[in-house]
Amino acid sequence: MEESAIEERVEQDTVFCEKTEQLSASSDADGFSNTTPGNDENEDAFGEKMEQLTLPSHDVQILRSSWQQLMDAVGHDREQLGDVLYVGLTGSLAVLKDQFITPRAVMSLRLFNGFRVVVEKADDPAALLSFTETLAFKHLSYEVTQVRAGLVADTFLEVLTQNVTEELPQGAGAVWRQILMYVGSAFRYVKQTYGKRLSVIQTDWDNIQNAANAEDEESEVVRSFPKMCAFSNEVMGQPTEGWMEELLAVFSVLVERVGNPSHLVEECDLLSLAMVARSEEIKFERFKPVMLAALRSLLPQTWSTAHEEAWEWLWATISRNLTESTMKVRAFKPYNGKLYAAMTDEHKETFRTTVYTKFFAKCVASQDLFKQSQTRLRYIADRVMAAAYDMMQRDTSEMVDDLSALGLRHVGYGVPIDLFGPFTDTCVEVIKPIVLELPNSVTSKKDMLCPADRAHYLPECELQQHMMIEGFRWSIGLVARILMRTITEGSTAVMQAIHADNSKLLRRALRDAPRAQRVNWQLRVRVGSQSISPLYWALRSGCHGAAKTIVQDILTIRADRDRYYYGADELFRLQPDIVDNLLREAPVLAHDFLDGLIWRSHKTQDGLRPVIYYLEHLLQDQDESQMLSRSLKSFVVFRDPRTITHPILVFTLDLIWEKLVMRYFLLDRLWTLVTFVIYIVAQSVLNQKVYLENHELHLFVGIARLMVYLIGLGRLLFWHGTQIYRAFVHKDYMVMRWLRVPSYLAQWDQQLSLLLTANLFLMLAVEPVCHCFGTEEDMIELHCAAVTPAMEIAYEVLSSFGVFLFSLLVLDLATVSIKMSEYKVLCARAVGQVFLCLGAVIACIFIFTFAIAAMSREVDLVGLEEFSTIGNIAQLLIQIAWGLTSMEQMKTIAQQSSLLFTAIVLYSILVYTCFYNLLVSQFCGVYMALSEDIQGHARLERGFIIMETLKGINMHRWKRFMTSMSLERRVDFGEGDIGLAGGIKVFEPALEHPISKDQIVRFGGHTDPTLPWPEKDHDDKDALEKMIQRTIQNTLKKSLGKNGDNVGTSSSHQSSMSHHSVLSDKN
Repeated sequence: MEESAIEERVEQDTVFCEKTEQLSASSDADGFSNTTPGNDENEDAFGEKMEQLTLPSHDVQILRSSWQQLMDAVGHDREQLGDVLYVGLTGSLAVLKDQFITPRAVMSLRLFNGFRVVVEKADDPAALLSFTETLAFKHLSYEVTQVRAGLVADTFLEVLTQNVTEELPQGAGAVWRQILMYVGSAFRYVKQTYGKRLSVIQTDWDNIQNAANAEDEESEVVRSFPKMCAFSNEVMGQPTEGWMEELLAVFSVLVERVGNPSHLVEECDLLSLAMVARSEEIKFERFKPVMLAALRSLLPQTWSTAHEEAWEWLWATISRNLTESTMKVRAFKPYNGKLYAAMTDEHKETFRTTVYTKFFAKCVASQDLFKQSQTRLRYIADRVMAAAYDMMQRDTSEMVDDLSALGLRHVGYGVPIDLFGPFTDTCVEVIKPIVLELPNSVTSKKDMLCPADRAHYLPECELQQHMMIEGFRWSIGLVARILMRTITEGSTAVMQAIHADNSKLLRRALRDAPRAQRVNWQLRVRVGSQSISPLYWALRSGCHGAAKTIVQDILTIRADRDRYYYGADELFRLQPDIVDNLLREAPVLAHDFLDGLIWRSHKTQDGLRPVIYYLEHLLQDQDESQMLSRSLKSFVVFRDPRTITHPILVFTLDLIWEKLVMRYFLLDRLWTLVTFVIYIVAQSVLNQKVYLENHELHLFVGIARLMVYLIGLGRLLFWHGTQIYRAFVHKDYMVMRWLRVPSYLAQWDQQLSLLLTANLFLMLAVEPVCHCFGTEEDMIELHCAAVTPAMEIAYEVLSSFGVFLFSLLVLDLATVSIKMSEYKVLCARAVGQVFLCLGAVIACIFIFTFAIAAMSREVDLVGLEEFSTIGNIAQLLIQIAWGLTSMEQMKTIAQQSSLLFTAIVLYSILVYTCFYNLLVSQFCGVYMALSEDIQGHARLERGFIIMETLKGINMHRWKRFMTSMSLERRVDFGEGDIGLAGGIKVFEPALEHPISKDQIVRFGGHTDPTLPWPEKDHDDKDALEKMIQRTIQNTLKKSLGKNGDNVGTSSSHQSSMSHHSVLSDKN
């Protein structure tokens, strides 16, 4: 590679010499100087210094006149001239052509603006120097030499002479060469000298970041840069404005990107969008003293003049980019909105259909990548237009997140970034005629200053079209740059292995990962100020094989002599919703995930095996203000009875239940039980006739019923009122059937509780004690004229219904025992089958009732009262269904009417033989279906009860519970082997989960965290078998000659079959 590069450079120098000789032959006639950049006078001075260039006024006039002639020659078409310069420079600088990754339309316009501004500032040495330094910073990634600078000058002079037909001013070539070589020399100087400044900046920033990471939350000393800037603002008496908050939020990224000019410009463009959205007035000069004051305070010992100059240079570079970007954003944003508001459906359809036609004609190879249907391609075209609009109108962080995700998807699609430039150019070409067709009410041709750069003038009637096109170009160009950078930075070996869903490639990609960064490689790929998790992407994209490998690798305990490496903490910290993502996208990996949170020793003692459950993140959420981890909640809400019976989930739920929740649960349910007992005494025991006749006991009845309403109804009203108020405040609703109700009513026990509340309230409305109070001689009477018979019947029905509701609520006490809870779950599932059977029986009763009623002659023959009306017939059939009829009735029916008796027999066969037997078989089916998972269903019910009970426990009690677990203490793996924190060590029967190999992967050698782990082949056995098979095949090929291929294949097949047969014998 190096030799070829050297050869290309030598070839470029040769071409340059040939061109200079050709130009010198004709330079005298055109007034060009034949001074070349390679002469001895200038060779040593090139790139050695950067000073102001003062041109005589005559030379400035020559420069501007020749530039105006060139503009006249191309019809003042900036894009055409920029494209001509682009073609010429990419042709003369072929070595650097691969580095021109910016879209051609954007790059062409930049080239034009660069030459134009140089001409405009030629008479102002200070302004020319400042602009040249800014340009030089943007070209840091290019290797600028004197030869290449001369090639640029020659290329421009060639463009000038070929396009200008009139005679150029005398000496134009010499002036152009002088100023272009000055610019090239400045590029060289900045390239050589910026390294020292960057080194100082990077060292200072590392020190600041390290101090900020070590900052104690309770410490009064401010060590972070944003906080110190806020403090400096207060000292200076100025507020921290919105634009400054946005700047401080990404300042770390800007410092990191300062060594990459293209990325820095992109970050400044994005930052300008956020700044303009936050603040109407932005004064960048206010930040410089704030920044320097903060840096001096954070680096008091190392600060010097060199540091001051480096950071001033940094801010000057950033502020210039931000000034330019904010000016463009303010100018383009309103026209961006006007463009999309004015576009009709016909215009959008034109864009959809034309963009691909022109793009495919421009890049034929791109047709192989666009394999989607036409409707899908039209949708993509709409998304392209929407992205150009949203880039300016939507929240910047959300837009960057969406584009980063889109770019990372393109990593897997294998889309080369070289196609983004032509596609962007095509979009701009297609949008131009559409913009020209839009209505424009301005007819004035008065020259107006372009608001995007405030450097050139345009006719007022063309301003709107110009701003719409340039705004679209800038916006779509920024989208393309973000996507290209995302694809470039996101195309890590890990991401490529994930998109291939290849576990072997993934393990191979992780071989080079430093042991301290191995987990981060799998959990975070940073793209600019945004990041994405490879694990999350593997789950979302359906690459479950790669996701499984990542989960197992992260949750594998590795160790060297100095420390243990375990990724559980980083996994939950960087991806706190990992369990929710796992259960939604790949629930099959839940057991692998949970297995990784358990360590089991391969050694046993006295029939017991040491086990450590690393359950810290299943108990405590990353948000410490919340009780109970969102991970454990996700497992419960997922409602999978098999997953919930995993040993670590069983242990965790039992731990919370026994140590914290059970006491509060029993207190709550015992209170309900006491209320139920009082209710039974008041409504059932004291309601007996023997007690009602004794007027002296009426007082006790009244007191008992009063306690029911005060204790029972009052408590229920307070609970549901509180929950409804909270749901209203937090907008926590759900749709049940067609009704919008608070989310807490999703639990069946809460529904029963609300139903009981309504039942007790209705009982109070028709309570005889209330209606008869004080109407008789006794203060408390149970019967009086005010209580109507209808009210008495309603009260009796409500009282009976209340007994059932209280009983169902008290049944929650079965949760105390898993066995009782299992039986409760089984009964609850069986009740549904009972109701189905009852429905079928009732339907059968209706059918046979009307069928028998239609047999009027047979009914008259029987002459029994049971058949006199339809209601009596239905009553008789109900009695038959429940076995309440006598044989004498059946004999009478059989003697009087054989046809009627036959109908009754058919009815009995259908009910008893079909429905009841089917009910029994359904019971058996329910039991068989639940027998394997019955414990899981019971534990799920307990899990929901734990979640509901914790809502009534205060945070102080939860923190006491977490403190008692001592999870911050490291747990030993064995005697003298102090392990990791966050776990609880227990002992289980040795044969419950047999382990024959140490789960900790231990390594010797060096213990430096920056070194990767020594390689270990995960497929040793398979590799050995494949090697043996290849050896056998090669031997057979050599010995059998031409027939070796067939024999080798047969031998391989037999070897494989033999291998599988051996495995089956072992099993």
